Parts: sequence; structure tokens; C-alpha cells
Amino acid sequence: MSLIQAILIGCVAALTKIEGGWLGEMKLREPIVTGFLVGCILNDVQQGLIIGAQLQLMWMGAVGIGPTAQLDIGTGGTIGVAVALTTGTGAETAIMFGVPIAILMQFCSTILMTLYSGFMARVDTEIDNFNLKAISFYHYLVGVCDFLMYAILTFIVMYFGNSAIEGIINALPDWANSGLTAVSVMLPCVGFALLLNIILDKSLIPYFIIGFIPAAFVGRDLSMIGIVSIAFAIAWIIFELKSTVANNNVVTAVSSDDEWED
Repeated sequence: MSLIQAILIGCVAALTKIEGGWLGEMKLREPIVTGFLVGCILNDVQQGLIIGAQLQLMWMGAVGIGPTAQLDIGTGGTIGVAVALTTGTGAETAIMFGVPIAILMQFCSTILMTLYSGFMARVDTEIDNFNLKAISFYHYLVGVCDFLMYAILTFIVMYFGNSAIEGIINALPDWANSGLTAVSVMLPCVGFALLLNIILDKSLIPYFIIGFIPAAFVGRDLSMIGIVSIAFAIAWIIFELKSTVANNNVVTAVSSDDEWED
């Protein structure tokens, strides 16, 4: 990896950190976006998109709720795709390096946030004095610190650690490679399960089935299981609609009786 490529990849990782605070929610941190950008930098856009999409399926269910810390998927996805492309491997390598890095960088981000809390007393004072320039200074100072930390750490990993990373990949035994490949296949399922655990409602299950069956049988003949599943989903939807109508009629009838009694 060249010096310029390592610097650019470091900038991509840094942008994933500051995009929420400075650039708005542009989704630069999503693995499919960072995969594309890293692919452009390393002259392999197609493979970068493929690996990024696989990581996207895995991490789409990783949602930070309340005080729960979210994994730093921006840096993890960026470095994971970069390692996979430079070593000529696939999503299994991206996962092997991306997940630990996502956890580590989230830990570093927590330390930074703790250090930034020392600025808050000074900012409160500047607010009382209505010193907007000083408030803006601290705002941009925090963003510059975030950018530099993420860019420098990513650059060091990609430029100075590239040979070490290749050595680790080449030293892995066949059973470890097979296990990582199996994990890369299973983790997208875990990501979907985490996402469905958050958003899935019982009434949405038949629509999920109807959407899943065509996707599962693309390029294949629709089996009896698929046909029965679609029929079951349609019957479920009809039952739900009729139950809703019946309940509405009952509520309307009860309301009419109450009005007559009044």
C-alpha cells in the first residue's frame, strides 16, 4: 500500500467519525459507503462494494439504544475492507479485523468524550459571557481532535502494519480460514435477527414472509414450501384485515348504544 493510499484511507475513517457532528447524517459511516470509497482508493471498486455490502448486512442490526454504546462501524468497516482488498481475501478477513477494530475505536471514542468533558466548564462560562467565538472554537477543536486521532491511527495501521497484517493472514491455518468463512456467512443472519428483534411486530410477519420468499428463490424454481409460505402469509393478512373490520364494527355498535342510552 502506498503512502497516499494509506493517507486517503485514514481520511475516510476520520470522516466517518465527524460526519454526524459536522456534515449531518450523510451515512458515510455505513460499510457499503466506506467499502466503495476504499475500493476507489485501492482501484478495486467492485470488490470493495461487495465486501462492504456483506459487512452492511452484518452490522445493520447493531443499533445503539439509550446509554448502550454502538460499535464504531465506520472505522471497523473502513479498515476491514482495506485489509481484505490488500490481502486479496474476502469478507471473512474484513470481519476478523473489522469487528475488533470497531470495538477498540469505540473504546477510544469513549476516552475522548471523557476528556472533552473538561471543556464543558469553560464552555458554560463562555455561554454566560455570550462569547460565541470561543464556543465555536471549542466545537471545532473537538472535531479536529476526532479527525486527527482517527486519521492518524488508521494511517498507522494501514501503512506500517500492512506487512504484519499480511503475515497474520498467511499464517492462519486452513481450519481457521474455514471457520472465518462460516462466520462471515452466519453473521449477516445475526444482523438481520438483531434488527428484526427491534422493529418486527407480529402484524408485519406475513409481509416479511412475502418479501423473503421471492428473494430466497431468485434464479431457482419456486418449491412447494415457498408456495405454501406465500399462501399462509396471504391468509394471515386477510384474517388480520377481517379481524380489524369486525373489531371496528363492534366498537361502533357499542358507541351507538351508549349514545341511545344518553
